[in-house]
Amino acid sequence: MKSSTRLLIATIVALTTVIASGCAVQPPAAARATARTLVGAFELQGRLSATDGTRAAHGQINWRHAPTRDEWVALSPLGQIVARLVATPTGAHLQTADGHVLEAPDAASILPQLLGVAAPMDGLQHWVQASVRDGARILELDSVGRPMRISDAGWIIDYLEYDGAFTDAPPRRIDATQGETRIRLVIDTWTPLP
Repeated sequence: MKSSTRLLIATIVALTTVIASGCAVQPPAAARATARTLVGAFELQGRLSATDGTRAAHGQINWRHAPTRDEWVALSPLGQIVARLVATPTGAHLQTADGHVLEAPDAASILPQLLGVAAPMDGLQHWVQASVRDGARILELDSVGRPMRISDAGWIIDYLEYDGAFTDAPPRRIDATQGETRIRLVIDTWTPLP
C-alpha cells in the first residue's frame, strides 16, 4: 500500500473517531437547558398554600420584588389582607391585619410568620422565574429546555406548568418541597417591572 493511501485511511479513521466522539458527548438539543434571564424587578399575584406537616396556610399572595425592596401582601381566600411584609437591606417589617407588628434584621427571619413555613428567602426570586442560581442544579428539563425540576439548598422545586409554550414563558404552577415542608404556588399574573 502506498504511503499516501495509508495517510488517507489514517486521516479518515481519525476524522471518523473525532466526529463520532463529538456526537457522543453532545446531548440532544431538547435536553439542553434554555438560558433564562433573571428579571431584577417584577410583580406577581397568585395563590399559595404551605404546610410543614403540622401547620398549614393558604390564601392569595401579591409580591412586588425590586433589587432593594420586597413587599408581600398575604390575603385570605376571600381577598381580605391578612398581613403585609416589607423587606429592605436595613430590615424587615411585618404587620398583620389585627395590628401586630414584627420587625427583624432580614426577611428570612420573619417570612415564616407570613407563609407559615420557613423558605430560603434568597432563592425565591429565582424559583418564581425558573432561573437556576449558583449552587442549584437542574434535575429535569421539559421538551423545550425549561427546568421541570431543580434542586436548591435542600429543596426540590417542580415546575408543573408554564404560562405558554415559548422557551422564556414564566412558570405558572410551582411545587417546592423539603422533607415535610411543601409550598405550592399558582401564579395568576406575572409582570416584569422597569
